[in-house]
Amino acid sequence: MKKFDDSGQMLLLAAFAIAFMVVVSTIMLNNLIFASNVASESGDELSSFEISNIVQLTDEATKAAYYNATNGGPFDDASFSNYMNTYQQEMATAYAYQGILFHFDNSTLNDAYFTKNGLESGTEDWILINNVEEVANFTIEIPDPGNLGNTSNQFEIHAINQSGSSIWYMKIHNDTTNVNVTTIDYDVSYPLAYTTIDIIGNPNFKFATRTFNQTYRIEYINGSSIVGLYSITGNLTGNETFESERYKVINTTISIASGKNKINVSVPVTIP
Repeated sequence: MKKFDDSGQMLLLAAFAIAFMVVVSTIMLNNLIFASNVASESGDELSSFEISNIVQLTDEATKAAYYNATNGGPFDDASFSNYMNTYQQEMATAYAYQGILFHFDNSTLNDAYFTKNGLESGTEDWILINNVEEVANFTIEIPDPGNLGNTSNQFEIHAINQSGSSIWYMKIHNDTTNVNVTTIDYDVSYPLAYTTIDIIGNPNFKFATRTFNQTYRIEYINGSSIVGLYSITGNLTGNETFESERYKVINTTISIASGKNKINVSVPVTIP
């Protein structure tokens, strides 16, 4: 009787083992089928790398078109348009072999806002440059001061030290008659016409004095309240030099389609 019980237990264990193996095999087979389907479908999808690459190429092409259109002289709109149209055609041809449709709508160049991406809707408060030790040149040009904000929405530049304190600032606003500029040490007004502000060249602003022997960052506040051009050069910590300038902005819309996937990407490109 005992021997029969032992045989029954062995049969029961064997049945459990077989059932377990069947379940595991089924799960593994389903996973393989799922993975195969995903791999097959992903071939028709646009990867984030592909999209990022297209955006980067468009950014570089727009900058190259701008330099080609200026070429040491006044801006040539026709030359700029021809360059970008050629870029559009070359990209469309190149991606057609991969089954990808490429198209972009190219807007016109405009004076840029002092926001992060140069558009009015861009981030207003942002860090222009970090880890600054010295600024050699810093100029701002305002082609149309009538577009400046008033005292409740004035544009501000701050030099913030490593402790988070503002060691220097400049505030710029339009009072309907003048362009008013206020710093920690000095106030000045300019006529309501094309205005150039030389922050380093004007000793009354005392930027170099206030920031001497300190490491700091430069921040823009309320960047959507000013339209114009800026240029800044200097030295960072570690004996590195930096240069940041912005003259124009262009907002392009890229359309990319592959299989069932279609993406529209808005790309603001700042010049240079």
